Amino acid sequence: MKTITLLIASLLLSGCAGTVYRTKLEVYCPPIETYSPEFNQELADDLEALDESQTTIPMVIGDYANLRDRIRACEKEKGEL
Repeated sequence: MKTITLLIASLLLSGCAGTVYRTKLEVYCPPIETYSPEFNQELADDLEALDESQTTIPMVIGDYANLRDRIRACEKEKGEL
């Protein structure tokens, strides 16, 4: 009798849980820092003044530019949803 009661309780309780489907996709994009034209010019001047042997700073700047492009693409995709 206990087994039948446990089986019935298990069957009844299994109906309480259900799969939740989320149909709306939420996209979160990090904000992009904006710089003034004067700052951008100063940065460009500083990069041009670097010694030819300094390759790490331009590489990191390039990576940062790629990241900004990816964030812009994320914002565009977010706006299309």
